[in-house]
Amino acid sequence: MEIGFDFELAKAIPVETADVRQLGAAEWAAQAVSRFTAVVDVPVALRARLQGALESVAAEVSDDARRFLLVGTDAAVLAPLVFFVVDRELTRQEQADFLWAPSAILPPASLRVETEHLGVGFSSTLAQREDGVDFGTRRWLFFGQGLTAGALLGPVAPYSLAVAEPIAESILSAARVEGFVPLANHDRVEELLAAVVRAGDEWKA
Repeated sequence: MEIGFDFELAKAIPVETADVRQLGAAEWAAQAVSRFTAVVDVPVALRARLQGALESVAAEVSDDARRFLLVGTDAAVLAPLVFFVVDRELTRQEQADFLWAPSAILPPASLRVETEHLGVGFSSTLAQREDGVDFGTRRWLFFGQGLTAGALLGPVAPYSLAVAEPIAESILSAARVEGFVPLANHDRVEELLAAVVRAGDEWKA
């Protein structure tokens, strides 16, 4: 299944599965840093952190997903983004399990989203805490005929989400999946939106 993206080379490093498997995660990451810093001025003090982050993302490569490391604020902000396609329509329970997490410490920030090629979808942003560590994630689902596309941004430090989210949104806005025919699933998106109680929703005028 062919998956295509358009993105700014200065803000996202794609993790090529075949190259990682051929070179190994460490060598691939070292070469990726060299290529990236040849065109983007990354402070020397942050290059080891960039390479470590790339190694971590590369260690998770698989055939059924595409991965990126998003880079913001001269590499001071680094965030993993994974895009995946499932060759079936997820059940409502599976959708809920992906869009929410038991470690969430606040109700999710939900949003209706739409892209040219994936159609209408749903997004949730979560503030989470595990083992005393706070972090944020953002999740997307798009509904196709016999297919489901999704993406996960993070985990990332909560304050970094504001930098990473626009980069992820830009990548997903142009994402293309061979054979993906968007469903006119407005009702399901509205159901998901209605299921979330956001802070302030109960306030009276």
